[in-house]
Amino acid sequence: MTKQHPAFTLWQWLAIMLAAILMWVGAELLVRYEQQRLQAEQLQQQLTIADKLRAQLETELNIPLYLTVGLASYITAKAGQVEDDELNILLPGLIRQAKHIRNIGIAPGNRINYIFPLAGNEQALHLYYPDLTEQWPVIADIITKRSARLAGPIVLRQGGTAFVYRYPIFMADDSYWGIISTVIDIEPIWRQLAENTARLGITIALRNRLEEGGFSNSFFGDNRLFQANNLLLNLAVRGADWQMALSAPEQASTRLWLLRAFLYITGLVMLLLLCRLFHTLQRLKLSSLALRDNEQTLRSIHDNVLDGIMTVDNEGIIQTANQSCYRLLGYGANSLPGQPWSILLAPSEQAIALPTSSTLPQIEIECRAQRASGEIFDLLLSHSTLPLHRKPRHLLVLRDITERKRVERLQSDFVATVSHELRTPLTAINGALGLAVGGALGELSNKQLKMLQLAQQSCTQLHQLVNDLLDFEKLHSGNMPFTITPITIDVLIAQCIAQLTANQTRQITLQNPGTPHGKVLADEVRLRQVILNLLSNALKFSAPDTPIVVELTSLATQLKVSVIDQGKGVPAAFEPLLFNRFAQANSAAVREQGGTGLGLAICKEIIAQLHGEIGYQRLAHGSCFYFTLPLAKAEPD
Repeated sequence: MTKQHPAFTLWQWLAIMLAAILMWVGAELLVRYEQQRLQAEQLQQQLTIADKLRAQLETELNIPLYLTVGLASYITAKAGQVEDDELNILLPGLIRQAKHIRNIGIAPGNRINYIFPLAGNEQALHLYYPDLTEQWPVIADIITKRSARLAGPIVLRQGGTAFVYRYPIFMADDSYWGIISTVIDIEPIWRQLAENTARLGITIALRNRLEEGGFSNSFFGDNRLFQANNLLLNLAVRGADWQMALSAPEQASTRLWLLRAFLYITGLVMLLLLCRLFHTLQRLKLSSLALRDNEQTLRSIHDNVLDGIMTVDNEGIIQTANQSCYRLLGYGANSLPGQPWSILLAPSEQAIALPTSSTLPQIEIECRAQRASGEIFDLLLSHSTLPLHRKPRHLLVLRDITERKRVERLQSDFVATVSHELRTPLTAINGALGLAVGGALGELSNKQLKMLQLAQQSCTQLHQLVNDLLDFEKLHSGNMPFTITPITIDVLIAQCIAQLTANQTRQITLQNPGTPHGKVLADEVRLRQVILNLLSNALKFSAPDTPIVVELTSLATQLKVSVIDQGKGVPAAFEPLLFNRFAQANSAAVREQGGTGLGLAICKEIIAQLHGEIGYQRLAHGSCFYFTLPLAKAEPD
């Protein structure tokens, strides 16, 4: 009896089973990758379609809205004195430019006294907005916030549904004149949008973002599109904050099934090697494409920035330069590599050396540069060190600042000239007003005395502005003298507090924790100016019944002075501009208190000249302005 041998050995069966498992794993991995690629293509198509629809919708809506803004500017320029004859000439042209404008109503004093076209809109003529109980709260909020708003959809008295763009008009003296209401016939836009979505085989919905947070129900399309995992985009429509949801049907998976069938039919023995090869080749292909795309993107960005960018080796030889370098310096294409970087400097600046990575890896230098034509111009040179492994490189960013320097010089010359010319007549006017108020012209009536006191106060404010301007220019140009002496800071702060609170009930507390503070090195006159400015701001911008604290803190080699109040604080968006010249927060409280916007800028310059630092810190309830000054060395007993 012949002994039967198994068809495969144990190791052979194991190899076959392993090959089958690897075949299944490899095939499913490739199928999954193809599925992800198809999903990515579908998402890209959705983004392209959504961008087209969004651009079309924004264009259709924004054209009439911008025309409304232009009409409002015209009315403002005419100081609100616009006749019907002018509007009869102007408005037909506007209507022709924006085909979706149904009518434009002009309501000085919130009453519509002009509407174009009048035919079909007679019911809206002479409407008084406060009488419209449903619409007036929205209109009143627009007027209060001084912001135009696109409202809708609204059912009109004259019939139909539309969106209304309301634009409040304020005159040059900040007085409210009236409102312009542009009624946009939205139904043709919706029809066109529905036709486009049906042709593209997609579904969209639109809704509005509410001011109090959240969103409204959709006013176009099914609101359930926003609840599903669909593509969401924001629309840039003037006076409104819209959001669009887009849904597209998934692509058929026939290609995936074909790929899976092809992979499973392939031979069991060679499939592992073949699948691995295909997988490797595919990954190499994708990596190569991604690398080439990244190189093209970086090159495009490198060549299209406005600033010139070049790399230089340690010997000062230019290695690469973007297109902006050639436009800036006027050299021919590809002529800069191989040249010394010093060719871009003017002859007077040739002594500038390239910083090394061990000294200053990042630095900005303002210098004079020279174009290929020999023209000299102002240049801002930014240097960074590129820590490459083989050969370190220096990255130079070039920016033409000729216009900026010219404007700065003109501004400084203008401010200094005007300030000097104003000081002499202002001193004479202020002296004459002081004599008149003091009785030099005889006895004055209460009305006359009040008017002269008001004029004297305004003259004093103007004189202070001129002094601030001159002080800032002197500080900025380095022409203000400083007499640095040891100053007992506690005594100086107490004197400033007494000066400010002499004629009022406000209390300013000086906290002096720990050991007694030493003296600081400063100019007493200028330091007094800084302390008075910070304390005056704290008094202005905090409630009368809240405390103000001046806190002294000893540091290692410095003394920190903090002025803490419980006011509303500085808006977060304004904090970066707080110490800039003429910078003032755009709020009603700041406008009521007045000011020139120079006080904190002058304080910053003074503290910098005294080798200290000044800053602002937001508190949970209030503000903290602080500055530091170097301590004077203790004198021997």
